[in-house]
Amino acid sequence: MCVSHFIIILLSLTHCREGANYLAFDIIGDLAFGGPFGMIQAGKDSATVPVDQAAVMASYGKEDVKFETRQIPAVQILNGRGEFSMTLGCLPASWRPYARKLPWFQRGSQDVKNLAGIAVMAVAKRLATPTDRVDLLTKLQAGKDDQGRPMGRPELTAEALTLLIAGSDTTSK
Repeated sequence: MCVSHFIIILLSLTHCREGANYLAFDIIGDLAFGGPFGMIQAGKDSATVPVDQAAVMASYGKEDVKFETRQIPAVQILNGRGEFSMTLGCLPASWRPYARKLPWFQRGSQDVKNLAGIAVMAVAKRLATPTDRVDLLTKLQAGKDDQGRPMGRPELTAEALTLLIAGSDTTSK
């Protein structure tokens, strides 16, 4: 095999891996939040996050609410979050406040916030567009605590984030 064939194969594998990542995110979006994130259709690693996550969470369930958003590379963010969390978790607790001041750890911390923003946006979009379709978010909304109370916004968002990470983390590399 010549070098040019090898390069073509590597590029093809990279393209397939990217496509698998987009497909994983879109399937998770569809099963968990009632609709895909649109990565396959767009053909790129892109997800919408709110600039102000707290304001979007406060609007859960309201229709026609507009917020300032931005696009982020979701797969890249997921990878950064994983590396950050694993590395920080290996450090002694007394070192962590100092490590967080280093540029690499600051980027990782931002990745964690951005990933949470993907979940916030997905929950907001789903709750603003009611459907008779049963998805994982519908099941979470039906859940009650020991006192019979439904999940609050922070818990619902945390569970949505868990679904997002668990479903896509295994395919993101």
